[in-house]
Amino acid sequence: MARVQIAQNHDLNLEIAAGTYANYKAVNKFGRAPAGGQTTATDIWDRANATPTQQLWLAPTAAKKHAIVSTDDTDGKTATPNSVGARTLRIYGLTSWSTAEVSEDITLTGTDAVNTTNSYVIIHRMKALTWGTSGPNTGTISATAAGDATVTASIVIGQGQTQMAIYGVPSIQAAYMTSYYGSAVKAAAACRGSVELFVNPIPDTLTTKFLVKHTNGWDTAAQAYIKHEFAPYFKIAGPAIIKMQVVSSAADTDFSAGFDLILVDN
Repeated sequence: MARVQIAQNHDLNLEIAAGTYANYKAVNKFGRAPAGGQTTATDIWDRANATPTQQLWLAPTAAKKHAIVSTDDTDGKTATPNSVGARTLRIYGLTSWSTAEVSEDITLTGTDAVNTTNSYVIIHRMKALTWGTSGPNTGTISATAAGDATVTASIVIGQGQTQMAIYGVPSIQAAYMTSYYGSAVKAAAACRGSVELFVNPIPDTLTTKFLVKHTNGWDTAAQAYIKHEFAPYFKIAGPAIIKMQVVSSAADTDFSAGFDLILVDN
């Protein structure tokens, strides 16, 4: 595939984000563990808390339809057509590890689950599209894989979008990571710990095993925010799952992290 030729004085990041170049895509992935990073490894996603089964995010065991449901009926069900919560939702993910990202829209029906049309090996983003006066979402919205009971993605009350530092790359693309970051948003007491970048290079055969690719330290007494920039960019060939993880010296540390990618078609 021909490489992009950049005119002098042009901003490559702006051009890619604007969609100027075919086969290149910008991805800015951000996550937060609002209920807290723990003293053991905790993935940076919306459901992370002290519950062991929620500290680590899990992908479905295979391509699965997902049940989309809220904990509150005002998300799309009651008071329609003027629901106070979220009404419609857009889901982004991969239906296989060899095909490009797809999306679909879901009309919510509160605490009654609505199944996705597609079957997904990963859902790495959901966002509210339309909502009422008290939106964007009045309940916690989750996507649960059929048969697995695996919650692949979740939206915290009032946030309107997933906050998961997790992303799937199919085999037809490569991801070039430009940087990653992490920050202790709030801590009950002074604490320190590590934030780590992980990659699973074989999600098509084994979804649960990850390799550590970079580690950084943070300390609320000195440097609660860290950022690492890759030069040259860090290439992650698909298929792959990318995620970020934190370990804190204090339980329930509100922690955020994310990374920036340029996706390139093979």
